[in-house]
Amino acid sequence: MNHIVAPVRWGILGAARIADGAIIPGLTKSAWCEPLAIGARSKERARAMADKHGIARAYGSYEEVLADPDVEAVYVALPNHLHVEWTRKAADAGKHVLCEKPAAMTAADLDLLEGVDPALKISEAFMVRQQPRWIKLREILAAEEYGKPLSFSSLLSFMMTNQADFRQKPEFGGGAYYDLGCYTAMTARYVFGAEAERVFAATQNNDGGIDMFTSVILDFGSGRHSTFMVSLAQASSQSIQIVCERAFISLPQAYVPSRVSPNTIAIDTSADHANSNIHTLEFPALDQYEEEVTNFARAIRGEAVPYFDMKDARANAAVADAVFASARNGTWIDVKGY
Repeated sequence: MNHIVAPVRWGILGAARIADGAIIPGLTKSAWCEPLAIGARSKERARAMADKHGIARAYGSYEEVLADPDVEAVYVALPNHLHVEWTRKAADAGKHVLCEKPAAMTAADLDLLEGVDPALKISEAFMVRQQPRWIKLREILAAEEYGKPLSFSSLLSFMMTNQADFRQKPEFGGGAYYDLGCYTAMTARYVFGAEAERVFAATQNNDGGIDMFTSVILDFGSGRHSTFMVSLAQASSQSIQIVCERAFISLPQAYVPSRVSPNTIAIDTSADHANSNIHTLEFPALDQYEEEVTNFARAIRGEAVPYFDMKDARANAAVADAVFASARNGTWIDVKGY
């Protein structure tokens, strides 16, 4: 790692759980970052979180964070329906933006970001693809060490019991797909290094109008399929399986890796079901949020690190649009229409 000229000074928009439990601790641990300011709807709430984490400046509005000339980058830690609006406001204030996922409710919503300063780094915050093992996985797949990846499957779920959670509200972008499916769709695209051509999906909605369970098939063409299930009403699961021409690859604790034990990629090259020939790649325990904010700060400073711009976010949002259209219509939906 190159010598750091100066850490990137960050502001946080929103005193949410993701900020308190993940982003601010990651910023604090990173030598490339300095958490400088936090803004919330009340000055008291912002001050309480700032004091908890040793942040110097607390503001009673998001606008005050954006007006702070010392803030270089912001993390948008707001409910889903506010992401595009505040990403645009931050960019207009000359700030780099790392926005909590999903970046937008629909692909069309991202039209609001057209014309922003191209010198600004703006990215959707999928921390998982900043894990060293995910980066290594993509290198293995891109090099076709075991032939072409042909199928991807994933389960991602947990039991949501908090009825006051914003994820219970459809108008706030609630539901399993926006919360979890955006991860699994992004991962399928990441694995294949391509965009899905069409989608078939089914959802199970609750009385409040959000999807509690969604199953999806993505067709990437050339014989490549992805299948995944996401749910807010099942036991905790987080698996990834990839079948290549000559290997079966799996990632235990795929989306939320251990912070205390090594993380692994298991590769089985056995040619028949009666046997196994598994070798394991091991990676040190890590805080993936620290990796995320560090790499984003390094990108701001001109370092060559994994970086995904808003074209990637738009492609992921187009899949979401197609998923919901398919679930409504009960048919395959072309993704390119979005």
